[in-house]
Amino acid sequence: MAAADRVRNGIVKLRWGVGAVGLPRALGGLARYGALRLRGPRTAEVTLRRSGVRLRYRHPSQTVPLLVVFGDVIDPEYDFLARVLRPGWTVVDVGAAIGQFTIFCARTAEVRAHAFEPSGGNVAALTRNAELNGVADRVSVHAMALSDHAGEAVFATADVTYVSGLSGPVAGQGGERVRVETLPGVCRELGLGHIDVLKVNVAGHEPAVLAGAEPYLAGGGADVLILLIGLDSLPWYAKLHEMGYRFFFYEPRSGLLHEVGRFDEHGFLGSRPSPARHVIAIRGAAFEQVTGGRVGLLS
Repeated sequence: MAAADRVRNGIVKLRWGVGAVGLPRALGGLARYGALRLRGPRTAEVTLRRSGVRLRYRHPSQTVPLLVVFGDVIDPEYDFLARVLRPGWTVVDVGAAIGQFTIFCARTAEVRAHAFEPSGGNVAALTRNAELNGVADRVSVHAMALSDHAGEAVFATADVTYVSGLSGPVAGQGGERVRVETLPGVCRELGLGHIDVLKVNVAGHEPAVLAGAEPYLAGGGADVLILLIGLDSLPWYAKLHEMGYRFFFYEPRSGLLHEVGRFDEHGFLGSRPSPARHVIAIRGAAFEQVTGGRVGLLS
């Protein structure tokens, strides 16, 4: 992403976050973030305002600035999940990082969560955070990457761990040799015949994860997909739509799902009602069961 695009993206997120938590909290969060940078501790912790989730992390490599500034998760899909998650559901988090998504789900409802994360440092933080939040008995942490093949690969560890990926050795970066599997492969291994919520956020590697998951998804193996938005993923969104998945952006202020009907860049991104980083796909046959009247649909 170009520097100008990063600045614009940051301004949009800042405006959205201020609208979500209010100006006083956002200003207090900016002060906290500034103090964190000045102190430079080796570890730090943030407690999310609404869910009470506590996240302990290494600073600065595992710091998520938006969580520190706003003191909460502001991505719209979290509000959606808070409405629809139910006890007993199975949640699979691909690219779990330090556990913000996994632990949010496990704290929101008594779900069974499987978190996949290849970075050794992130795996350690995720495991500690599951224990810190009292959900370790319902969270299984798997130190591996998912892709379109099984085997081993080098996970290039960037200075900021949550933007690392299976890009091979990169000059000036460390690397870890990690296990790689496909979604159907790990589902067979773990005995997962069905997934209620599948989240995929792997720093641009999403198309490969979806390619590996294709047989499982084509068979209706997952009801709800939370997918990091990427232009390279647009053909996969169209293919998933052909498999029977309906695509939506969620607007938390109205509590409405906005259905997406086009998968070209302009039609897809132009339909976002908020600065969502993820798109929500729901298997058509499971739509009524998933939403259950708790989420409205824009007519």
